[in-house]
Amino acid sequence: MPSKKHLYFLLLFLFVISLILAGIIWHSQNQKLKIIFFDVGQGDAMMISQGQNQILIDGGSSGQKEMEKLGKYIPFWDRKIEIVIATHPDQDHIGGLLDVMKNYKIGKVIDNSAESDSQVYKNYLEIIENKKIERLKGREGMNIKIKDANLAIIYPSFNLINNPKDTNVDSIVAKLTYGSNSFLFTGDFPLEKEPALLGAKFDLSLKVLKISHHGSKNATSAEFLDKVSPTEAIISSGKNNTYGHPAEELLERLKAKKINILRTDEKGDIEYICKNLFSCQMAN
Repeated sequence: MPSKKHLYFLLLFLFVISLILAGIIWHSQNQKLKIIFFDVGQGDAMMISQGQNQILIDGGSSGQKEMEKLGKYIPFWDRKIEIVIATHPDQDHIGGLLDVMKNYKIGKVIDNSAESDSQVYKNYLEIIENKKIERLKGREGMNIKIKDANLAIIYPSFNLINNPKDTNVDSIVAKLTYGSNSFLFTGDFPLEKEPALLGAKFDLSLKVLKISHHGSKNATSAEFLDKVSPTEAIISSGKNNTYGHPAEELLERLKAKKINILRTDEKGDIEYICKNLFSCQMAN
């Protein structure tokens, strides 16, 4: 006959299991769309999630920081990330993805297939090959569904410049649409390539713009801001970074358009929660 100590232990164990199962059920049924811009210092990392489905866009430069963010926003029992998008092969965008791909099951990796001479890029390719992760080329016209939301890649086209010395020129640009809400993710998309989007057939009007290249003065022109006409702009940059990001010239362009500026170096993680197709609000 079991002792009282063993019985209490069994009851405690069953109680803990019940809590975990309740958490799994609640999380799987929680269908609010979330868009989170991670504070990973001088780099880019964002996550789109709904229920148990996640799309990760870039991973910053630090695997430790990126894993901490995922641990905060993804429950411990969910060890799969459905899609990882690497906008371009710079260290401050893919460095953190190495640890993610090692520690999570990845459904697909989407990148622009542009090459880099860096060791971090070679490691990135090696992990994809060793773990047999499906790799797709992200091109204009590709659509990625996550429940009721759609993430459309609108740049680059099939004609890559593929310059290992300037990997920004082929940076993936993607627009997330969820009802009347829309977000534009721009990677390090450079100013000189903006005419390719300004003259495109896509509807670029949106609510939230992730400012390109961490707020560099050589990205996100006044003409581009006129075209996309965002209500809010997210700048992902590190505190006291040596690049001077975000540049004062860029901030002045945003202020002139009366666009609300949100910075990860000031606010930390920036999270939007979409309660329905008509309302996406920043979390408190």
